[in-house]
Amino acid sequence: MSMYEPDILHKLLSALEPKDSQKKFEANWKSAVKKCIESWTGHADCMANPRPHHQYEWEAEVVEYVNYISDKTHVQSSKALTRPCLDHKVPILSPHFMPPSYLHTQKQNQSEPAVNPEISYLKPLHVIHPFYYHELTRCPQCGCSDGIQWDGWTGTGPQDMHSLMLDEAEIGTQLRCKNC
Repeated sequence: MSMYEPDILHKLLSALEPKDSQKKFEANWKSAVKKCIESWTGHADCMANPRPHHQYEWEAEVVEYVNYISDKTHVQSSKALTRPCLDHKVPILSPHFMPPSYLHTQKQNQSEPAVNPEISYLKPLHVIHPFYYHELTRCPQCGCSDGIQWDGWTGTGPQDMHSLMLDEAEIGTQLRCKNC
């Protein structure tokens, strides 16, 4: 499990970009997060229990982080001799993302009020993505790995899951097989 604090991680990743492209990076990040939220909230009317807006924002930040690390390590060509690696300063967080706890929020926030209560009720998010689960690079029907395309995230956004210890959400990518 990894604690995911969007503001801190977003500033860290932005600082790793070249100086002349940091503002563009931040604008693209915010735009992608906003696009995710708009897409997911469009499906909220068909949900039995729609999630709070803060939950959507936090989950969209996690999705954008996973997109970032996946894009930075994705092999662009089958002829590539080496695979790209992440900068050693980029943290690789686990597929099970925990929201900041009350203690983290209280100790890191200097403004008043000290803690926004809505932040304290965020659910953890489990991400199903080929970056974390390499075995997902095979088609479940035909077993081939040649014609697999990962076609974005699930359109309706994260789904609520009820585990033994706590409620959480899960989100995964869509698989398309050219052979099937």
